[in-house]
Amino acid sequence: ACGRQRRMKEVPYLILGVGNFLLSDEGFGIHVVKALESRYRIPPEVEVVDGGCLGFSLADYLREKKLVLMIDIIATNGHPGGYRIFSAEEILQWPTTRLHSGHQVTLVEAIKFAEFAGLRPQAWKIFAAIPQDLSPGLELSPPLKALVPKAVDWIRAELEKEGLKIEEKPCV
Repeated sequence: ACGRQRRMKEVPYLILGVGNFLLSDEGFGIHVVKALESRYRIPPEVEVVDGGCLGFSLADYLREKKLVLMIDIIATNGHPGGYRIFSAEEILQWPTTRLHSGHQVTLVEAIKFAEFAGLRPQAWKIFAAIPQDLSPGLELSPPLKALVPKAVDWIRAELEKEGLKIEEKPCV
């Protein structure tokens, strides 16, 4: 429910989907990385991680990366299924919340911790979707389900800007 931990590879690019898969739209980032992995062959220079809700340990994945692309949801006013793309600089200006435990870490806190610990990648961007439903459940709401292909296309375009070839898997 809170992500699968993998051994971190020494590769320059990272795709990181975060969220809680058990809370409907909160699992958007996880759904996106699963869709990416099922549709495309991932080049060896790219690590794809289901970051779940790993909290501060997410910072370790950022170490020595050239580019990190994160996928998450954002609590903001707006139409469900809408999205924004943020730079690290924008995220670092957001206030942190008052934590009641070490398990209650948001992506903002993890990013700020990575910055403090000197683990900041050279560049990063965050695709942040506006959720409709955060109730218990394994399925995305219709607006976020419809947004998954757009997020996957964004990841592909960002990797292609870096000169990486992203090939579709053959249909079976």
